[in-house]
Amino acid sequence: MDNLARPSVINNVEDALMRNILSDGSLPVIAPLVAFLSDDQLRPVLRASGKAAKAALLADIAHFMHISHGRHPGLIDYAANKIVDDAARHWMIQAIDGMLGERAFLNRLTVTAGPIRRLKSHDQVNSLIESQAKNFEMLATSDRKGCSVGVAIAFVMDWLQTRPLLDIVAFQMGLEPPTPTLPTLAGCVQLAQGLDRSPSYRRAMAFGADQTLAQQRGLWQLIVARHVEMLAA
Repeated sequence: MDNLARPSVINNVEDALMRNILSDGSLPVIAPLVAFLSDDQLRPVLRASGKAAKAALLADIAHFMHISHGRHPGLIDYAANKIVDDAARHWMIQAIDGMLGERAFLNRLTVTAGPIRRLKSHDQVNSLIESQAKNFEMLATSDRKGCSVGVAIAFVMDWLQTRPLLDIVAFQMGLEPPTPTLPTLAGCVQLAQGLDRSPSYRRAMAFGADQTLAQQRGLWQLIVARHVEMLAA
């Protein structure tokens, strides 16, 4: 779908960190989920197995995203307590306010989706999702200067890239998704360019970003794995 294409705002930006955040994000991981739900929109009549798989996928996305990012305080809130850079102040306020709306959106999705399906790996997945939420907190509260802002920037950029999938989920449930009010991709680029450019700070930013993207990709990979398992059932 066009709105899930890789954003072009970074095309002329030479900052390697920002390019890496986009190239290493979750967008390729969610591609089969987007394809399944988009194809479903073109087929009004589904077999019973397809309908069950769709319902399970919608519930998984809603619940697992809510467990990881629908609680307060969340990753952005934790990061805000560690970021002391004046250049990041306005961006962080916008990110905090933006996540308030996103948490409310995730809560609506979770309530509407109903319970998740119990599959063979259910208990392991629940444990892993809970541990990932703690990993996000640990990364966001790192004492390494630059790490927390890398975490926050990477999370917001990755969230913006995958947010259209949440919109699809909402439409499938008969809900109207709200317009996100998080900082834009351009705003993320501007912030990164205005921060401390010392090698140690940049390394810490890159570390925080890389680890955040790895955790977020892992979260989506779990959802994809459960979807594959459901389709095979």
